[in-house]
Amino acid sequence: MMYQFSYADILADDADDARARERQALDQAVALLQHAGERAAGSPEATKALDFTNDLWAFFIRDLAHPGNAMPDELRANLMSIGLGVMAECRRIALGESRDFASVAEICGIIRDGLN
Repeated sequence: MMYQFSYADILADDADDARARERQALDQAVALLQHAGERAAGSPEATKALDFTNDLWAFFIRDLAHPGNAMPDELRANLMSIGLGVMAECRRIALGESRDFASVAEICGIIRDGLN
């Protein structure tokens, strides 16, 4: 039997796949941050968690800033602001000015849970 899919169906599937990958990446960030919070400052686990989270949000911000992103402008701006805040806190943790892995993990979890 032959199936025909509309272009809209294919785009919806691609968007669903993208949201699933974003949720999975945020899941990983949360797990790494929680694990790092249990380790000593400057540990390899902390470095890995901070690098992963920073790189993830840098990717999200680039995607959100892309002119082809169809997300509403206000939501894009809010998410970019959240991402910049997460990245700033990661920097403070890396510099030893903070140990607030839990808050960064919580923010990542909230964003993950909000993805549809």
